[in-house]
Amino acid sequence: MASLPLRHRTRRHQPSADDLRFELGTRSAIDHLAPAAIEASRSHLVIDGRYVRVLGLSDYPRYVHPNWLARLIDFDEPLDLSIHVDPLDSATTVRRLTHKLVELQSSRLLDARSGKIASAEREVAYEDVERLRDALQRGEERVFSVSLYVCLRSGSTSGVDDLHRRVESALGGMMASSRAALFEMLPGFLSCLPAGRDYLGRYRNLDTTSAATMIPFTSSHLSMQAGILYGISVHNNSLVIFDPFSRELENANKVVFAKSGAGKSYACKVEALRALMRGVEYYIIDPEDEYRRICDAVGGQYIRLSGSSAHHINPFDLAHGAERDGETRDALTERLLALQGLLGLMLADRGGSLGQRERGALDRALLETYGRAGITRDPSTHGKPPPVLRDLYDVLREGDDPLGLADRLERFVEGSLGNVFSSPTSVDLERPFVVFNIRDLEPDLRPLGVYLIADHIWREVRRSRKPRMLLIDEAWSLIQHEEGARFLASMARQARKHYLGLTTVTQDVEDFLATAEGHTVLANSSVQLLMRQDSSTIDAVTSTFRLSAGEREFLLSCRKGEGLFFASGNHLALRIEASPFEHELATTDPAELVARDSEEASDAVR
Repeated sequence: MASLPLRHRTRRHQPSADDLRFELGTRSAIDHLAPAAIEASRSHLVIDGRYVRVLGLSDYPRYVHPNWLARLIDFDEPLDLSIHVDPLDSATTVRRLTHKLVELQSSRLLDARSGKIASAEREVAYEDVERLRDALQRGEERVFSVSLYVCLRSGSTSGVDDLHRRVESALGGMMASSRAALFEMLPGFLSCLPAGRDYLGRYRNLDTTSAATMIPFTSSHLSMQAGILYGISVHNNSLVIFDPFSRELENANKVVFAKSGAGKSYACKVEALRALMRGVEYYIIDPEDEYRRICDAVGGQYIRLSGSSAHHINPFDLAHGAERDGETRDALTERLLALQGLLGLMLADRGGSLGQRERGALDRALLETYGRAGITRDPSTHGKPPPVLRDLYDVLREGDDPLGLADRLERFVEGSLGNVFSSPTSVDLERPFVVFNIRDLEPDLRPLGVYLIADHIWREVRRSRKPRMLLIDEAWSLIQHEEGARFLASMARQARKHYLGLTTVTQDVEDFLATAEGHTVLANSSVQLLMRQDSSTIDAVTSTFRLSAGEREFLLSCRKGEGLFFASGNHLALRIEASPFEHELATTDPAELVARDSEEASDAVR
């Protein structure tokens, strides 16, 4: 095949009429993005029924600080903030600044010869120009041409006018002001698009330091240099990054209050996954078997407490490592006090507590039980195998028991419950993610299971200091009992000393806050997360947290996964956002779970 002449091969192909018609008949990205029509007027644009007005910053404050545009970034209405930064040649700028210094110095000399008082504005301008020229010559600074535009949108002219006034008020508080792009709204709107083209050209020359303060790198509400991504701010879509173990906080405790189905467990699961990546160990008391998938995915340890389970925790175990940081601890005395609390939950009537005679009888019986196992207050005996609950039952049966303690204790050592509460410990907490499933425990036994688990974890965290988090879901089941409430309040007060954070989750907000211990837990929690509330509990929440009318309405109407995040004095409307992988592990939506199980079954058949 003969080759074409060079002039034919290099001639640019011209599209034919058919090619042009074919292109017009295809859909492109421009067809999807472009509005149907734009109506331009003196003070605004109308784009698909929305009124748009563009403001250009005209006066800048003399003194600025990093993120000084925070009031605009955190504005309570959506707006677009567009910043254009173009570098200028330093050599040319130095020459112009030198010429400007000559002009200012000439004016100073003329005023001095005529006996006039020096102008304050001119003296300030002379100092600024001289400082900037010297910094440019030393290479410490560069000069940039900066323009800043604000694009406002509303559904009506009155709405955009009101928004304009509010933005001007916010700028006035920052010692700045703006001007509307009158008769230039379309170029102004194009300047606010992501294309990065400035069609208005309302420039201001700034040095590097001044220009850098305009860049909104972080949210002004709540963002730390290091921490966990808790979610996204509802108002400005900024990231909320927070470290619960920061030294700026009193403790790492957190309370989560929400109605059923508001997404509180979902939020806690996402937080746990992200905390693991930062080296925080997690202990979770799971009353509904919701954390099994996460535990399996991260290689954690899953522990199920029930009458038929092989997992057991012996409440008579003594704490190992009786000395830490030079402090000598009486492990036996500490265990006796903890057992008094557990036995108070077991033996006392619902909502009540044991009397002094009952406590005294139990104390004597506990000492004899340990004595029979060869364990005394001598630390050298603490390594011997500890007794179990059945041994205490035998001591009470053999002795004089006028208070009937043995009869009340019998159900916890006989039958299936004997495997739960009266067996040697068979679990280990060495893995960084441990889940305790108490779903199969009877409702009236769950407080005992929670107390037993929390007490076991408490002994572990006192052995070594490293960041740990204990999450107690449905904590109301524990705090409704006097001994359990006292234990939970004590843990909330002391957790900080042992590098432990206590996360308390409940949907029974009003009952939780009605107890003194509930208020103690809340007062010792540096972080609070309030998600959607019911109208029957919103009054108690409003008075306790001193919510504004807007915050109250937000909690009554917010969507699933949204809530108010309180920390470091900030009240932030938060939206929990999870990655697809996190969502797959955290979701409890029945429809999604059924669809996933069906898909897995289909894949297995194939």
